[in-house]
Amino acid sequence: MASTVFEGSSDPFIVLGQDLTSQKKQLAQYSVLQAATFLQNNRTDQAISAFKRALTIDPQNATANNYLGKLYLSQGKNADAIKAYQQLVRIQSNQAIADTSANAPTKVDAIIGLGNAYLQDKQYGASEKQFKLAASLAPQNPLPAYTLGLQYSNTDRLAEAETQFLKAKKISPTDGNVFYALGMVYNKQGRSEEAAASLEKALNLKKNFPAANYELGVAYDALGRTDDAQKQLTLLQASSPTQATNLKFILDKPAMIYMDTKKSGGFMGNLGPSTPLWMLDPTLLTAPSSSKTFSVTIGFNTSMDVPSVTNTQNWSISRANSTGGGYYNNMMPLSTRDAALPPTPESVFYDATSQEATLVFRLNQDAAGNTVIDPSHVVFAFNGKDASGRPMDKTANEVDGFNITPF
Repeated sequence: MASTVFEGSSDPFIVLGQDLTSQKKQLAQYSVLQAATFLQNNRTDQAISAFKRALTIDPQNATANNYLGKLYLSQGKNADAIKAYQQLVRIQSNQAIADTSANAPTKVDAIIGLGNAYLQDKQYGASEKQFKLAASLAPQNPLPAYTLGLQYSNTDRLAEAETQFLKAKKISPTDGNVFYALGMVYNKQGRSEEAAASLEKALNLKKNFPAANYELGVAYDALGRTDDAQKQLTLLQASSPTQATNLKFILDKPAMIYMDTKKSGGFMGNLGPSTPLWMLDPTLLTAPSSSKTFSVTIGFNTSMDVPSVTNTQNWSISRANSTGGGYYNNMMPLSTRDAALPPTPESVFYDATSQEATLVFRLNQDAAGNTVIDPSHVVFAFNGKDASGRPMDKTANEVDGFNITPF
């Protein structure tokens, strides 16, 4: 039998198809290389055009889809990023067309990218689904748990965030980013000791980490470790001015700066123990069971939140019992004659122009007209917030006549 031209060779149409496919992939790869050059020169728009051209030639090019997704996310084009990553997931989930080269994104990478795109678009249910899928496909990869933890942290699901970060820590115990993330969550939960320990570990594992310096400064401040917090501020001033500004805002908390009794109606903060109550007003407080309102004016170093500073429940009136405020009656025991102090003022008025709060409070004479008081050791304390929502500096939120410097 005569031989044919096809004998001992492949079908020429198949060979031709393979050649065309190979040529397309090469042309697409050339566009990808062009895009890489554009990116190196910060020519983002040209890079995007080159990646899109690569996909016009070869829609299955995983690298082009991956980088388009990243670039769209950086530009806030969330819908375009989602489409790019959805296509990437389809490609890398299909064994027949998946790019398995060393530098290609894996299927798990593609799923995490899609999750990040959903997250940036605030489609939290969709992003959570993708991160959990990635975690199930790659249980030894810390990134899905870490990224899901970030989502939970940013949406105030703090207990769940901690669980995810602890998973990531177990998988990758020397990753400074994981310890930073744990410290951040602990700060949000008010667990300052744990936050400081975790953040110190983060900085031991990863140098030049301004975000961790910031969170550590926050933790130290909450623990009253003022000097240590200031050290973190100094480091940030050299490495990250923006983070330094943010931390300085936290450290420069609102504080009392003085107490004025000039217009108090007779309440004199310089009078000491066993002062007869009638001496504060010989006209109104000599009669048994009489009473009178007094006032003190307290100045602040910043504008205060009006509803907070005028809320009487945010104030307290008490007898001094500390090194800063001294000791009521110089530590002598109270007698039945000592005036009963109201726990809170009757009213508070705030002058936004002078940044002063005026407290009005009442003192009562006893039935025998023999009440005594130690005006110099009556403490006025405020535990509200300023106009920016910052809590009071705990080292300057109390004042009395004994110590004219708030403590």
